[in-house]
Amino acid sequence: MDLEPENRRMAYRFGWQDGRYADPQRFTENRRLVVLNAPSERLDYYRGHRAGRESRFSGHLLEAS
Repeated sequence: MDLEPENRRMAYRFGWQDGRYADPQRFTENRRLVVLNAPSERLDYYRGHRAGRESRFSGHLLEAS
């Protein structure tokens, strides 16, 4: 199911914004990951980051499956 980032949880939105707009960096140096404690939150962040990077290069704002 494709949803825009604003319809997702906070962790996904953080990841999407970082993937779409932030300069590339290592995940080990990412300060946003510090506040994500649960494994499910980190997974949401990574999924959002991937979708944000894909939208950076494809030009659309929906998550790619």
